[in-house]
Amino acid sequence: MRCVRADPAGADPAGAGPAGAGPAGAGTERAGVGRPGGPWLGSGPMDVLIHLFVGLHIIGIAALLGGFLTQMKAMGEGTARFGPAMLHGALTMLVTGVILVGLNQADDQSVDNIKIGVKLALLIVILGLVYVKRDEEKVDKGLFGLVGLLTTVNVFIAVLWT
Repeated sequence: MRCVRADPAGADPAGAGPAGAGPAGAGTERAGVGRPGGPWLGSGPMDVLIHLFVGLHIIGIAALLGGFLTQMKAMGEGTARFGPAMLHGALTMLVTGVILVGLNQADDQSVDNIKIGVKLALLIVILGLVYVKRDEEKVDKGLFGLVGLLTTVNVFIAVLWT
């Protein structure tokens, strides 16, 4: 989320200036300014909460992508199915993602709404496919592969779109 570093120019420790503005525009970051725990520590309650939900979001991705990867052989044989872990992983991603957007906006961090919209659209397609086909004994190779592909694309969008 943030990279917190000490300012060698000696920014105002009370954080009296505007957010991110050290003395004479020293390029300091906003993280931790005016928060409990010191201006450069950056580990206020909101930061802890955001990091907690990022961890839960990653667990959701792991459940969804792990469910896909463990059935790659079954997909080749035409016997793959959407397991409960994949459904719960997608739901976890949705809930924690929405919470993360809200927490970041509440913390006055910028949120790229186009990026979030694209990720949400992909996740809704994934969730729809997994939910509708969850009770079927076998899922078509194309649909199963599509869920894996969309999940992977969602991960790369999160990492590479800056």
